Order: sequence, then C-alpha cells, then structure tokens
Amino acid sequence: MELSNLVGQTLDSKYQIERELGHGGMGTVYLATHVGTERPVAVKVIAPQYMQRAEFVERFRREARAAGRLRHPNVVDVTDFGFTDIDTGRVAYLVMEYLDGCTLGEILEEEQNLPVGWTLDILEQVCSAVQEAHEQGIIHRDLKPDNIWLEPNQRGGYTVKVLDFGIAKLEAIQPVDTGEHEVRISASPTFSGSVNTTFGGSDTTAIHDSISPTMLAEAATLAGITDASTVAIAPKTKKPSIGSEAKTAIFPNVEGSIDDQETIGTQIISGAEDTDRSGSNHVTDQTEGENLATKDLTRVGAVLGTPLYMSPEQCSGRKLDARSDIYSLGVIAYQMLSGGTPFKGDFSKVMESHKFLPPPPLKAKKARKKLKRVIASALSKDPDQRPQTAEAFASELRSRSEGIFGLLRRAGMIYTEHMPKFIALSTFFHLPMALFTVILIISSFLKVSDSIDSTTANVLLGAAGAGLTVIGSFCAYLIIGTISWIVIQSLAVPLRPIRIRASLKEARRNWKRFAGAGILSFLLSVGIGIITCGIGFLVTSVLWTLLAPVVMMENLKGMEALRRSKALVKRSLATSIAAVALTFLIPFLSAGLISFVINITAKAVNSESSKVQKIANIVHDASLSPEEKAERAAQEASAEPKKDETINIGFGRGLTSKNKDMRTRVTDAVLESLLQVLLLPLQIITTSFTSIIIALLYLKTRLAGGESLQDLLSKFEETDRPRKKWQERVRQRLIQSGRLTTTSRP
Repeated sequence: MELSNLVGQTLDSKYQIERELGHGGMGTVYLATHVGTERPVAVKVIAPQYMQRAEFVERFRREARAAGRLRHPNVVDVTDFGFTDIDTGRVAYLVMEYLDGCTLGEILEEEQNLPVGWTLDILEQVCSAVQEAHEQGIIHRDLKPDNIWLEPNQRGGYTVKVLDFGIAKLEAIQPVDTGEHEVRISASPTFSGSVNTTFGGSDTTAIHDSISPTMLAEAATLAGITDASTVAIAPKTKKPSIGSEAKTAIFPNVEGSIDDQETIGTQIISGAEDTDRSGSNHVTDQTEGENLATKDLTRVGAVLGTPLYMSPEQCSGRKLDARSDIYSLGVIAYQMLSGGTPFKGDFSKVMESHKFLPPPPLKAKKARKKLKRVIASALSKDPDQRPQTAEAFASELRSRSEGIFGLLRRAGMIYTEHMPKFIALSTFFHLPMALFTVILIISSFLKVSDSIDSTTANVLLGAAGAGLTVIGSFCAYLIIGTISWIVIQSLAVPLRPIRIRASLKEARRNWKRFAGAGILSFLLSVGIGIITCGIGFLVTSVLWTLLAPVVMMENLKGMEALRRSKALVKRSLATSIAAVALTFLIPFLSAGLISFVINITAKAVNSESSKVQKIANIVHDASLSPEEKAERAAQEASAEPKKDETINIGFGRGLTSKNKDMRTRVTDAVLESLLQVLLLPLQIITTSFTSIIIALLYLKTRLAGGESLQDLLSKFEETDRPRKKWQERVRQRLIQSGRLTTTSRP
C-alpha cells in the first residue's frame, strides 16, 4: 500500500501540505503550513502499511514523545505528532520545525575541509545536543554530516541543528525480547534528495566515500512486505539470529565500491534462517512458528547507521552505548579537518577497517598535534579509551586547539573588553602594597638625610621590604583569584553583567583558604628550593601556578589545593611552563625598561649639571685670564663622561652609585623612590593581564581533562542570587524544569 501524494491536501485538519521535500522507505516529508498559526513546518507522513503493526504504533507514539521531550537549541524541534486517515488508509505523522540553510555534508562536498575554528564551533554545538540526548538515555546511532544542519541565525552566524534523533535507540525503554527487530522512526525532516532502498539480492549496493545517507533496513525495504508475505533476502551464508534490539546486526549484501551515495543498503535478519540452494533465504521463526511479516508485535527495520561513520561495536552488532556516538563524532571531526573519512572502499572493507584497523594519521595543516591526538582517542576501538561523554570530547577539542599564543590572543581580547574592571580590581588589592612602598621611600630618605641612625633605618627598610613581599604575594593570589572569577563568568555566562562586588565577596569568603594555601606553598617552595639549589623553586612555581583559581573556583584548601593545581598543570605542562615564564617575564622586562630609562635620564642630567657647575667655577676663577677661561670652558663642554660613570640598572634599593657623598646619596634615593612609584602602576597593569592568562590556563587544563564548566555555572547562580521578583520566578521555573540544580556549595 503506497502513500498517495498529499500536496494540496490538509492533513488532520491542521497542516496544509505545500510541497514534497523528500521521501524514503518509511514515508515522505512535506513542507506544510500550520492552519492556525500559518507557520511553515516539516511534516513526515509514515506510509499506511506500517499502521498495521500494533508494535509500530505504540513505538511511534513513545519515540515521538521522546523526541518532543528533547528540548535543546541544537536539536530540531518536534512540535506535534498524531494519526489520521487519508484516501489510502490510516497514517502516522510527525511535525517538526522547518529549517533553512544546508547540511554540513553539502558544505563539505564543496569545501572538502574546514578551518580549525569553524570545525570546533560546529562540533561544540553538535556535542552539546548529543550530550543532552545521552543524558535522557537517547543514543543517536547515525551521526554524520548529512544529519548536521546549519541554519542562518540572521545575525551573520548560524545555529547547528542535529537531525534524526527520532531513529535513535531509546535506552530507557526495555523491550520484550522476541528475537526480532524494532521499527525506528526518523524524527528529522528529509530535505532535498532521497535514499534508494536496497532490496534483498540487489547487486548495486554502494555508498559515497565522503558523505552517505543513513542505512536503514525498514519494513518497506524488504522486498514489498504484505500481511501474508515471507520476507526474502539474499545473503549467501547463514547469519546468526538477533536476540535483542540492544544489538545491531549488519549483513552486507554485496561487495561493491563505495562511490554512490544514493544507493546504500544493509540487510538485517532475525530469528532462524533457512538457506536454499538458490541463495534465497526465508526468514522464519521456527521456535514460535510465526514469520516476520505476520506477527502482530513484530519489530522490523532496526536502525543501523552509515558505515563510514559507524563505531566498531556498531559494525560488530554489539550492544551500543553513548560512546558509540563519540566514535562517530570523531570520524566527523577527522573529515572536517582532513577532507575525508578515515576509511574508504567497499562497505564490507570499511566496516572491517572500523573494527580492526587503526585510522590513518590525520593530515591537517593548521591543526595542533594535541588536537589530532584527541580525535585519534575518539576513534579508539576500545570504548573505554575514548572520551566518555560528548561534552568531554568537545572540551578536549577546545583545550587542545590552542597553545600559549592562543591564550595570549584571548587574554588580550578579554583585557581590552573589561579593562576598567581589571584595573580597578588590581588597584584595590595593590593599596596595601602602596602603603608599604611609601614606608620604604620615607625610610630611605630618613636614612640618606641622617635623620635616624643607620641601624634603625636598616630595620625599617628590612621590615618594610619583608612586609611588601608577604603582602604582595597574598594580594597577587587575591588578584588572580578574583580576576579568574570575572574571566570565567564572562566566558561561561557572557550575557550576565560583570560585577566586581560579587568577586570580592567570594574572595572575602575564601581569604583563609588563600592565606593557608599561600603560606603552605611559600614554605614548601622555599624548602624545596634550598634543598635543590633553586631548581625546586622553579618547578613548584609551575606546578602550583593554578593555586589561586583552584581555591577561588573550587573552594579547596591546603594540600588538596596544591595537588589539584599540580594535576591540572600536568594536563598541559608545556603551555603551563610558557604561561609561568610570561608571568615573570612581562613584569621583569617592563620594570627593566623603566629602570633603564630612569638611569639614562639621571646620567644625562647629572653629567650636564656637573659640566655646568665646572664651567661656572672656571668662569668665576679670578686667577685665570679671559682667554684661559674660554679655553678651559670649551674643553669641559666637549669632555666625554668618565669611565666610572656607569649606568646601574636595579630594582628598589638596588639602584646605587659608587660615589658616597651627600649629593650622590640623595640622587640615588630620589631615583629609587621614582622607580618604586613608577613600578606600582606597572604592577597593577601587568598583574591584571597575567592573571587573565592564568585564568585561561585554568580553564584550558580543566577542558583538557574533559571536565565540564557546569559546576562553575551553578557556582555563579548561587553567588549572584536574583534580586528581582521576576528573576526569582525565572530561577524557580528553571529548577522545576530540571535545567538548573540547587546543589549547595561547600
């Protein structure tokens, strides 16, 4: 019983059918208009013959509802489903949002491969959708470029939509084990083009070597089933029966070249088989005495997938879990960067390759080796060796896509965007340091002017210097922690206003943890440094560089915080070393430049003033004749500086001169004070910038371990409590819908 052309008709008195978008073995997809709202929709109408199966009707109802529950911005929306009568019989239909744009497959056909940035953006959206489905117990089982839709968002960008979740396996449903197969319904609209079904005995089975349609063995593909017919297919050898829908059986009916995307097929059988000499198999169930076509609770048309993107366990017919989709995502990532799938050839060869052969090395010019390794891990034959969630896969891809230069670029962008807040925050925490700097300057002048004795002056200078060091270290932790808070908030929840007060409140809550972890790390670093002649100090500086964001964002303390920082750093050690080097190098070079300029200026001024003084003395010398005065004055004016007038580039009290007369000592004190005054604003600027680098490094190392930022989002929700009634109502509704948790922080 074929599905009649519905163009021009009104389906179920609700949907005016406009034109056909595509068709497949189970039905046809139409562009329709909802009569009430006049909104364009895509309607998939299932062929009438499927309605004769009670199992199908119930399965359709359950899976349509499951697809409708899958609410996510990157999943095509299922808005309605139902059953209605048409002239050829009763049909089922599924209504989805109508999408503009094109598939990723169409883009790859023309572009071959995509830039790393674009690839990551698409994959992050796809992984977000797949993660949501996995959390609801839905495995897609057929992820491929043709099921990834890019819809223009009218803001110059696009939104990625994942299609075909309706044919997914719903793990939450525990089917009755009848040894037969289950009908799967495609919840996504079929856009331009159609897939030719493969009948038993066909000698034309082939798939394209880059983009190929989904392989489905639906009831209509099995050589025209009628109520009393016996399903006949033509594999040459006897195949094992399928005992559960948890497994996928894949029996290629031909060994052909994979070069035609319009003709693909895979034969699926269940129950006992009887092979005659002509090679035609009659699928029967000897134990129950019923055949596949006549049993009421038959489950036919098990979803397979496209061989180019199928996981090894899917190719082997084993039980699938969410990690099967991770493998398919890895194949898609491989293709997007390299321009081709890992394996090519006839489809038996492709499936055997998925099961047994390692993928060829990924060749992509601008992809980092670490990024390639993440994709290679997703293509592991062992599911345990793959990223365990789609979210973890996306996180690792993003983390490994950039090194220290990527962090610097992003740090510069974030710094320029929120510069006033960063400067204000850094200035606030530098106030205690400014106080100790003033004490140092006053003590220095008191010593130079002999207002206090040398011993007292040295004690004051030593105490002020020690206090400046301790306070500076503690304030540095607070600056890094609070700026990490702001950076992570700006990236995690970019639409939420950034308030310095929230970060300060969190810093105040954690100040004891900062103090304890800081003192512990300082004592251990000094102790290890002494034992190892300074090498240990450098090592611990790298391993514990993420201590401040760990304390701030994860509320850890003491040794636990140190171990956590070490674990994060080891995930991206080279980038961490480079980041730490920058945090020391940037202030050092900046301070050195300022010191150099001050010394050059001081030398020039001192030299000129000395010449002027000598010339004045010559002019006022009454013992010299006018001619002698003029000659000596000219000699002094053209005289070169003495060799002992060297330039001393130092920091703080290190700027000294060999001359110890009062004039030189005062000059040194002024230069030191000027250097201290100029270094303070420099520290404010450089510390705020390097803190952004540390914050981004913290995020990078978290992502490198496949860790989610979701726990950080909940942290922001709890600290930035809604102040308005409408905000509280929104919060409560999000909690009721399960999209926001109320887990308390430690």
